[in-house]
Amino acid sequence: MDHRFPIPGGTLQIETTAELVPLQRLLAFAARANPRRPYLFVSRVLGRHIPCTPARMRETYRLLVEDLVDLPGPVWTIAMAETATGLGGGIAETLAQRWQREDVVFQHSTRAPLAIAPMLEFSEAHSHAPGHLLYPPADPLRNRFRSARTLVIIDDELSTGATVENLLTGVIPLMPALRRLCMVNLVDWLASPRRAQIADTAAAVAGRPLTVSWHALLTGSFAFVPEHGFHSGSLPGNVTAAATPAAPARDDLGRRGVLMPAEGLAVTHHGIELPARDTDASIAAIGVGECALPSFLHAEALAAEGYRVTVQCTSRSPVKPGGAIAESLACEDPYHQGVGYYLHNPPADQATWLVVSERGAGGPTNAYPLRLHRITAAPLGPQGVSRT
Repeated sequence: MDHRFPIPGGTLQIETTAELVPLQRLLAFAARANPRRPYLFVSRVLGRHIPCTPARMRETYRLLVEDLVDLPGPVWTIAMAETATGLGGGIAETLAQRWQREDVVFQHSTRAPLAIAPMLEFSEAHSHAPGHLLYPPADPLRNRFRSARTLVIIDDELSTGATVENLLTGVIPLMPALRRLCMVNLVDWLASPRRAQIADTAAAVAGRPLTVSWHALLTGSFAFVPEHGFHSGSLPGNVTAAATPAAPARDDLGRRGVLMPAEGLAVTHHGIELPARDTDASIAAIGVGECALPSFLHAEALAAEGYRVTVQCTSRSPVKPGGAIAESLACEDPYHQGVGYYLHNPPADQATWLVVSERGAGGPTNAYPLRLHRITAAPLGPQGVSRT
């Protein structure tokens, strides 16, 4: 099916080959302040740039794990920072719950340095923040990593496959027991020859045959047609810079692995003034940067108690106003690397804002609403890490 979507600076032409979820329920579109890629696919189900209910997010995870049955274990999942950190955790947890598994581990790449050396580094060439770090698993999980027979790579969008290929080239040699590889995405734009090329690369790096499968809610292809005289401009300097932070990031939220489901998470709201359940008042759970899974879990717990709640996250992604992005607020840099963060499509001031972060920091710097509360994310381990 053919689609055309105007965005600031041009038009996105999209041809879909399969829509498990209809395109316009799944995606919206905007323009990036990024000459490497001046367009942006804005997910409606991710809970990042567009507010989304936790129920819809959980249903998305269920759709994506339905075919991930009878995977040889242990199963190791790796999600791409920063956009897919919540998506990856939600998929890993749902995979463990749906198929009653106790051998699923969630990990995500990061742009925030830890106190130890990374296991590998790989690049996302088109991104505003190209460098990814992948850290060695926490000590109790190292044997699971080495013995993992299935690797699940999770991202919101698969466009050229270059980033995935870079990751696979580095990580597969570290996984000697690997036999199965699953690519899980909201949207997959790859053509069949490119998929075959990535599968061949993975097998060549492994030095043995691998069973490779591809799972997405929508597949197809796209082209960006710029307007006459279009110029995307340059990236903001405070987006591309990344100094070493004064304090290392936390390692108990997914950067070194968490055994799923995340049973160790205690979701509490003591001391926070929440709106009455029987009103139209809403709650916005706002994850800060890579701290996306805890904001989803908080929101899901509140929804189960009867509150009206949505999820969204701050981001390093510089987006131009227009299209799917109505407004953006400047935010604190939660990792103190000197880079810019934004909250796109901020909730209304009358909503109660719950800002969920790693250290109680991060959030809009120029428009604090009256009802804003900060929550420091509880560890997703050690209970999950130490389980046998």
